Amino acid sequence: MAPLFQRLLLACGLVFLLCGCVPGGGAGSGGGVVVPDSGLLSLFLNLKQNRGPDLEMRIGSIEILAAGGTWQPVAGHPATVRSGRVGDRRIFLARTSLAPGNYLRLRLTLAGALLHEGAAERNLTPVTRVADLAIPGSLFVGRGDSRSLFLSWDVPASLTSGNRFRPVLSLAPRLKNLIADVAYVACPDINTVYMIRTDRNWVYDSLGVAGAPSYLLRAPLAATGSLYALTPADMGVKRIAAAANRVVETYRLSMAGRLTHMALGPQGRWAYIVDRARGNILRLDLRSGSVDRRVRLGYGPVYIIYLEKMNLLAVSLSFSQSVVLVDPETLATVRSISTSGRPEGLAVWRDKLLYIAESGSNTVLQYDLELGSAGRRIPVGFSPRRILALDDAIYVADYGSASLSILRPGQLGIARTLPLSGRPLEVADIHGRKLIYVGNEEEEAISIVDPVSMKSVGLIPLGARPAGITVMQ
Repeated sequence: MAPLFQRLLLACGLVFLLCGCVPGGGAGSGGGVVVPDSGLLSLFLNLKQNRGPDLEMRIGSIEILAAGGTWQPVAGHPATVRSGRVGDRRIFLARTSLAPGNYLRLRLTLAGALLHEGAAERNLTPVTRVADLAIPGSLFVGRGDSRSLFLSWDVPASLTSGNRFRPVLSLAPRLKNLIADVAYVACPDINTVYMIRTDRNWVYDSLGVAGAPSYLLRAPLAATGSLYALTPADMGVKRIAAAANRVVETYRLSMAGRLTHMALGPQGRWAYIVDRARGNILRLDLRSGSVDRRVRLGYGPVYIIYLEKMNLLAVSLSFSQSVVLVDPETLATVRSISTSGRPEGLAVWRDKLLYIAESGSNTVLQYDLELGSAGRRIPVGFSPRRILALDDAIYVADYGSASLSILRPGQLGIARTLPLSGRPLEVADIHGRKLIYVGNEEEEAISIVDPVSMKSVGLIPLGARPAGITVMQ
C-alpha cells in the first residue's frame, strides 16, 4: 500500500506544480485573465507610416502607471515587433486586468533592436532603454470595463545615425464614437466587444460586456445606433448604445439552459433565442424585456434565422437531424426538413433557396422554399458550420479544414476553396467595402477576404477568440 500511496502523492504534487506554472494569460496568446471586480486593458500598435526601414524592436516589459503612483505590468512576457511585418495593420500587443481607477502613463522597457537589410541583420544601440508616454486625458478603467490603448510607432524617426535606435512612439487620442462603417465583434472569453473601422480594418475601440457575449444583432426598433448582445453566461440579452459606447439595458432569461444563437423577427419587435440544453426556442419581447413564449422544438437546436418573405423562422436541430420552419407568433412548427448529420448554420438566398450546413456529413443542402423540396446536396470542406449568402456567391465556413468553400447559386459543386490560416466560424459581409470578415479562432483574429479576387488579403488581430460579428453601415 505504501508505494501506491507514494505514487498518489507524487501525482497530486505534479498536478499542483503544473497548475501553479500556468501563465497568467488565460485568454489564448493574448493573455490577460478576466479577474472579478477588475477591468481589462488591451494594447495595440500600428505604424505612423508604412514605408521606412525594416526595424525590429524587442520589448522587455510594458507597464502602466496608476494614479496612486504604482507601476503595474501590462505584458506578462517580452514582445517583439518588426515593422516590415506590421505594414498597414494595427496589431495586438498585450492585455491585462487592472484594478478600477485612473491610469496616467505607459512605459515600455526595451531589450534590444535590429535593422533588417534583406537577408542580413544589424544590431542597433538603443539611445534609451525606456519609452515613457503620457496617456492623453488619462485613462479610467471601471469594474467590468474593457478599454484599449493604441500605440503609433514612427519607424524612420526611430533610426538615428551611427546604428543608434531611439523608439519614437505616441499614444493615439481616443476617437469619437463612430456609428457607421463599424464592425462589432464579440469576444466571449474576455467579456469584450471590439469595434473595427471597416475603412482601415483596424480595431479602434472596445467595450466591456459581462456574460460572455456571443452574438450581436442590430436593433431596428431601438434608439439609433443600438445593437443587442446575447450573453449566455448570465442568461441575458443586453442592448448596447453605440453612440454612448455602453450597455443601457439588460433582459434576463429565466429558466434557460444553454443559449446558442439569436435572431430578430418581424420589424425587430422580438428576439428569438435558441436554448440548446432544453431544446427550446424563447421569444423575448424587446419592448417589455420579458419572455412571452417558450416552446420545445426538438433535440439540440443550434442556429436560427428569420425568413422575412415567408414570415417564418428556420431553426437547425443538430441531434434531430432536421431543420424546422416555425411560426414567429405561435412558435408552432409548420414544416420539417430532413437533413444529414448535425445541421448547423443557415442562410437564405434571394428569399428562394435555404442553404443548410450539414457539419456531420461535410455537405451543404440546398432547399427550395418556394417548391418545398430538397435539392442539391453539395460536398464542401470538413465540418461546415456557418454560411453567408450573397447575391453572386455562397460562402461556407469549413471549420474542420480551415477554409472557405465558395459556391455559386444554381451550380452543382464548389466554385473555389479558399484556405485560411485558422479555423473559421462566423462570417459577415462588409458590403460598403466589398469585403468579407471571417472569425478566425486559431489566429484570434478576423480574416479579411476579398470576394472579387476570392483571396484572403489580411488579418485584424484581436488577441482573443472572435464570435458573433455584426456591421453598422
